[in-house]
Amino acid sequence: MELEVTWKRAAKVWWAYLWRNIIAIIVAMIIGGVIGFIIGFILAIVGVSSQTIQFITAPIGMIIGLLISIVPVKMILAKDYGEFRLVLLQTNPAEQSLNKEN
Repeated sequence: MELEVTWKRAAKVWWAYLWRNIIAIIVAMIIGGVIGFIIGFILAIVGVSSQTIQFITAPIGMIIGLLISIVPVKMILAKDYGEFRLVLLQTNPAEQSLNKEN
């Protein structure tokens, strides 16, 4: 049975995502910091300039953050929110063709 999307239900999903995402961001920062430090340290020993090190490590940190950002989404899917839970339902082919036409 499909439930109406209300502000209260939306807030429950938002909160479940938000606090998990904050933890994921902190973990990504720690991992990115450690990896960035190691790469930066090695490059500094080799004699690479600090601007080049930043140019190299910044995208690596962004990639780590993007990869980790899916974890909170995965965690809130199928979670029980009391009166409802998030699930993925396969649409039937008839619905898919109607959606493509509109």
